[in-house]
Amino acid sequence: MIIRNLILAAGVALIADSPATAQAREPRAVVSINAGVQPASNSLSHRLAFRENVEDTTADVSYPARIGAAFDGGIGVRVWKRLGAGVAVSHFSREGPAHIDAKIPHPFFFARPRTVTGAVDAARAETGVHLQVLYLARTTGRMRLALSAGPSRIETEQALVTAIQYNEEFPFDTATFRSASRRIFRASSIGFNAGFDAAYMFTRQAGLGAVVRFSRASVTIARDEGGIAMETGGFLGGGGLRILF
Repeated sequence: MIIRNLILAAGVALIADSPATAQAREPRAVVSINAGVQPASNSLSHRLAFRENVEDTTADVSYPARIGAAFDGGIGVRVWKRLGAGVAVSHFSREGPAHIDAKIPHPFFFARPRTVTGAVDAARAETGVHLQVLYLARTTGRMRLALSAGPSRIETEQALVTAIQYNEEFPFDTATFRSASRRIFRASSIGFNAGFDAAYMFTRQAGLGAVVRFSRASVTIARDEGGIAMETGGFLGGGGLRILF
């Protein structure tokens, strides 16, 4: 409810941006500390190819998108009139299942694979450094609004399934999933970010605010395994402390 009201108030403040509007106290710098969520809208999938019982076979692995906790902090400095520069650092992490659908060849018969399905936990984390050009909108009263955009560098850690283990018994017509081996892969890439920060100041130097930011970067992980392309970033929403200097 508080974040929604801040967003609505931010929109009103932006519309009211005109020379005739009474100016709020202009700080030289603002520090923000936020906690929130990042809905990971970027699902991932890949195919394992391996040889079992003298046959070539595959296993499809999918990592559905899931929401995760996010933390964000930044500083912005007014440079000239209503233009400024800033930097923010965000971290997002989540635990979620990796779904496995494998075809395991029969030890006695060719071209008679057995379907093995299962799931294991596979963690994902992203750390983004967001450089920002800021526009500090003219506001009234205790409200403050800053629009931002710029380049981002996002570093990703993703646990990927690298092999599967299964159980089977004579006459081996069926097999069941037992576990899977995983390995954490890391990669980074350059992308972009855009968003806004709205705050309500309870005193001349301290208040609460809400941040909404979208970032995006394309990255290739597991290059030594053939390379898997994935999209990183997404919408980050949160709120926290604002301190003016």
